[in-house]
Amino acid sequence: MATITVDVDVNLDEFDDYELVNELVNRGYNVTEKDDDELVLDNFDLQHLIELVDNSQQTWYTRRVRSKLMNYRWEH
Repeated sequence: MATITVDVDVNLDEFDDYELVNELVNRGYNVTEKDDDELVLDNFDLQHLIELVDNSQQTWYTRRVRSKLMNYRWEH
């Protein structure tokens, strides 16, 4: 049995979103639309993370992470 390898250049601009999603789904992938709101930490997320850090063993690293979380909270 012989194996053939082929290189193909494809410009993704030739396909619309539906065609790309359909192809990925047909290959067994799950595709979801990006929701920018999910990428932003809100105050509840930050408070939860700070509490997790506060309840962890205190090390230089946990103090560093807590400091970053606190700075993130005030910047956003």
